[in-house]
Amino acid sequence: MSYKVSCVSIDLINADKPPASLAFMAGACESAEVDYQCFSLNSMLAEYTSKSQYNQLYSDVKLEQLHKSFSIIEPVILNIIDQIRKFNTELILVSVFSYMQKNLSEFFLTKIKNICPDIEILAGGPGVGATVQGKTIGKHLAEQSLLDFYCLGEGDEILVNFLKGNKQQLGLNSKTDSYESWVPQIDNLDQCSVIPSYKKIKLNEYHNLEAKNSAVFSLSTSRGCVRACSFCDIGKIWKKFRFRSGAHVVSEILKHHREVGAVHFTIVDSLINGSLKSFREFNSEMVKLKSKYSSLQDFSYNGMFIVRNRQSHPEQLFADMSAAGCDSLAIGVETGSDRLRYDMNKKFTNEDLDYHLEMCQKYKIRNFFLTFVGYATETREDFEQTLLMLERYQKYLLDDTIVGINHSGIFGLLPDTPTYDHRAEIGIEIIDDADATKINWINHNNPTLTIKERILRDLEFRKKALELRYPIPYATRYLEYLSKINPDFVPQSD
Repeated sequence: MSYKVSCVSIDLINADKPPASLAFMAGACESAEVDYQCFSLNSMLAEYTSKSQYNQLYSDVKLEQLHKSFSIIEPVILNIIDQIRKFNTELILVSVFSYMQKNLSEFFLTKIKNICPDIEILAGGPGVGATVQGKTIGKHLAEQSLLDFYCLGEGDEILVNFLKGNKQQLGLNSKTDSYESWVPQIDNLDQCSVIPSYKKIKLNEYHNLEAKNSAVFSLSTSRGCVRACSFCDIGKIWKKFRFRSGAHVVSEILKHHREVGAVHFTIVDSLINGSLKSFREFNSEMVKLKSKYSSLQDFSYNGMFIVRNRQSHPEQLFADMSAAGCDSLAIGVETGSDRLRYDMNKKFTNEDLDYHLEMCQKYKIRNFFLTFVGYATETREDFEQTLLMLERYQKYLLDDTIVGINHSGIFGLLPDTPTYDHRAEIGIEIIDDADATKINWINHNNPTLTIKERILRDLEFRKKALELRYPIPYATRYLEYLSKINPDFVPQSD
């Protein structure tokens, strides 16, 4: 079958690197030998709108008030549709980043179907499989005749086979299906996963946050997680943790290096050290590859990293990471309270974190802390320990062992997470069930933790971090979002 395919990533996140979903769809097209083109809605919005407009859109999407930003987003979408028509597109592949993009997807797909009703559309991605009001978003969209097909679960084999003409597969659903099916999880990622491609993605649209001299590319080395953090939905998306061999990952790096000159990579997994065996092999093989190719001497990688104790992470592991090119790690610290961290099922202590930072300081590996405030069982004492943590680790700012805090703000009840599923047992009552971000709740067993109190703690955390000179990216965008929840909660003078 000789399709002409337009690949579209519907995402509203940081436009700092080419989206992995877009590269995945491109790789599937190349595997099936069909002609294609690529669009990232997010990068085009970032390019064609002002910072204030983008911040407004970000808030409106999170608060399910997209209608307030129609005038901002419509010209960008019409631009994409115009290019889709000129390409003589016969099939549109759409990847939806998360459940937060439901309304954005509806708006985009409605425009497409109104203008190009005869073009088939197949959608996939985590957002399509997310459940809203008892149905997957894929089913919601199909019932509105906005999709012809949608894939639930891993799309590697499904997508390639679809592009070759097979439209009846387990996990591939349509409006006419009475029951939905999911793709069985892939066991052997080395043999069955699609190898992404960046050859047709406009790399000059992406400006990385790390001030690298070239684009940062995404790598997927595993699926699922070896942890079961109470606020995370990964366990619902992937029941089992599966990973690629280190050698297989390194072969992909060499492919991207040869095709587009890729040198800097971010590993987009839930974690990069879930399988220590594979991670050690990856570092060892990268050292060998760097010695063979002088053009890879500046190779770097970063990713999400589990903090473990010194027995699990001996010093040699950090030495090998540094030699391989590990540049920075994002670590889910979340809080400074050991008690609260164990409530979250994080399974590491402040003592483990002390050791981790000592090793990273010694081997010059930078760290971004991932934090939030207002978890359902957080007490004032827990929060005070988080503030003290900022003081305790300020010394690591001086030598760039800590380079910033990716602070996600106040805790929201993400659907399909353990906390959400067990909210009645914990004592949580959702006040506004229509709220997509699920931040308007109260815990009857922790009644002082109101939404106002959580926002005030968030502002207090940000103020303390600012005083201690911790960088927090996208703070303006998030504060605007908070003010739209309730302007009385956010002191404008601060």
